[in-house]
Amino acid sequence: MGILPPVNSLQAFRHIMKIKIFFLTAVISISLACSTITTAPPPQVKLDTLQLIGFDYSKQIPAHPEGDITAATHLFVHKYPIPNDGVVMGVTYLNDSDTETENITILILRPIGGGWKVIHRAELLGDDLPPVITGTTTFSFETSLTVKKGDMFAHWQPDETGPIPLNLESSPFDGLSFNKAGFSADDIREGEIISSENFSGGRDYFINLIFEEPYD
Repeated sequence: MGILPPVNSLQAFRHIMKIKIFFLTAVISISLACSTITTAPPPQVKLDTLQLIGFDYSKQIPAHPEGDITAATHLFVHKYPIPNDGVVMGVTYLNDSDTETENITILILRPIGGGWKVIHRAELLGDDLPPVITGTTTFSFETSLTVKKGDMFAHWQPDETGPIPLNLESSPFDGLSFNKAGFSADDIREGEIISSENFSGGRDYFINLIFEEPYD
């Protein structure tokens, strides 16, 4: 058997201590990592509190998948009351069948005698950027909109064409969306009052609010 070369005792001691420090550091790191994983707080959003407000188009095919084609300055009021106080986090809608870039404005309306008061206004700009003709689009507002029980939503269309597929008055399923022409951008500012007179129609629009109720 060969003879081992002599080893300086101080060097050996330092070598052993380095190994111990290395393993101790590794154990501490693993422990901290495990602690971080096991003590992470639960998610703050309960998915079962989210609701879609509007026409249930989950099993529907729109009669007019291209959206509106002659509806400049129209305001479309969707008579689907919000069930409780809460917040609106955004909207989701079926993509239309064209690739034109179209804009609409979303309004939250509070019923008052003879009409509605505009509580919130949010712009939805450029629906086909990039172009898409299938599936759905979800748009999240930068700040959630506080709403009360009984509030409703609407959308305003500045141009002739619009991005939301629909059923016209001749082919409605619910028929709870009504319209009126002649609104300017100033007419739908927050705080403005909109008269309910002369709204007509009875359509279905393939768009929903994303609503969340408060929870304990």
